[in-house]
Amino acid sequence: MVVGEFTQDTDILVIGGGPGGYAAAFRAAELGRSVLLLDPRSSLGGSCLHEGCIPTKTRLYRSASGMEAGDRGSRAIQTLAGGLAARMKTLGIEHVPGTGHFEDSRTVQVTGEHVSRVRFKRAIIATGSKAAKRDDLSGASTPEETAVIDNIPGRCIVVGNDYLAIEAATMLIGEGAATTLACEGVLLPDLPRPLVEPLLRSLKKSGVALHEGPLGSVNADLVVDCSGRVPGTDGLRLEQAKIQVDPSGWITVDEQQRTSEQRIFAVGDITGPPHLAGVALAQGRVAAEAICGQPSAYEPAAVPNVVYSNPNIAWCGCLEDGSGSSLTSVPWGFSGRAVGMDATRGVTMLHWEQASGLVLGVGICGSEACELIETAVLAIEMGATLEDLAAIVPAHPTRSELLGEAARAALVEQSTP
Repeated sequence: MVVGEFTQDTDILVIGGGPGGYAAAFRAAELGRSVLLLDPRSSLGGSCLHEGCIPTKTRLYRSASGMEAGDRGSRAIQTLAGGLAARMKTLGIEHVPGTGHFEDSRTVQVTGEHVSRVRFKRAIIATGSKAAKRDDLSGASTPEETAVIDNIPGRCIVVGNDYLAIEAATMLIGEGAATTLACEGVLLPDLPRPLVEPLLRSLKKSGVALHEGPLGSVNADLVVDCSGRVPGTDGLRLEQAKIQVDPSGWITVDEQQRTSEQRIFAVGDITGPPHLAGVALAQGRVAAEAICGQPSAYEPAAVPNVVYSNPNIAWCGCLEDGSGSSLTSVPWGFSGRAVGMDATRGVTMLHWEQASGLVLGVGICGSEACELIETAVLAIEMGATLEDLAAIVPAHPTRSELLGEAARAALVEQSTP
């Protein structure tokens, strides 16, 4: 040890202050462990709060509602960051601003102002992911940079075919930019086309130009590169703690989020797709509970995927039609609520097993679909069948009752020779 270095001991060291990190820290502290959280930011929340989820969704909501962009989410960020800080203080969690790397499986060397080294009994890595960058798009903005940009230029090109690309294009066109979405293929290629069609029609109607072929030359004031994500493992020196990664660099974990080194856990984006804040929150809680000896495991039957486009698109479970299963769709024109709201450009889709009627997946494209998908997640987690969904007494008129309508339509299909 270098003379003058200060070593601090803690039960649990959490590296990273995003959703996975603070969820793990909060839960571990609730269960009585001493927790030190290491993160370079002065406030918790990670990229999700400061450049990703919150500013993006705030801007999308404001533009969809016809509101001025205003503070572009800064007030929401401040409010939420303040809430996280208050929670951290109440639980007695120590936040050390800085970065670190593993010296071995018990110690992290810290680059910061206060602590030089942390010796831990257990550690949780929650350093997330960062935007991948294409070599042919030098100077392009990342989705995070675009979410907090102050002045939207006149001509924009968004490159990508996933939810980040769609949300970026929706935000830019909503704030007045001439926007091209260069998906170089098809948008959301893993989803059934009937589920995506209402969104495609809406994007074109709003003025977004879809470019499905090779990108070619780029002529725009702003290029947004949504080419995917890469692990946020820079500088961690995982090999010194004998932590294994897969061929793409994501940390491998078991169902309790434990890495190849039994003392060290990993949660959130750093463990690979899907890169969703909800997944990180759940995994963070699981890791903390597992460390504290509780029988906790991350084994979801369905994970909600949501796109805050206009209209929203959301799905969970499996939507890949195969042998022995069927897809049934109900258009939103069947909903009195949707008709009354002039929100009929939508569809609710069920994927079900023909022999048993077991619900395998649900997709919803329409207004506020991101808020409606949770019922479907619960249905799949509980092992619901078509009969279960059809028997629910719905609130009427609502768009959520279309899930039961789809189940009844599927039952008719199931009984038809």
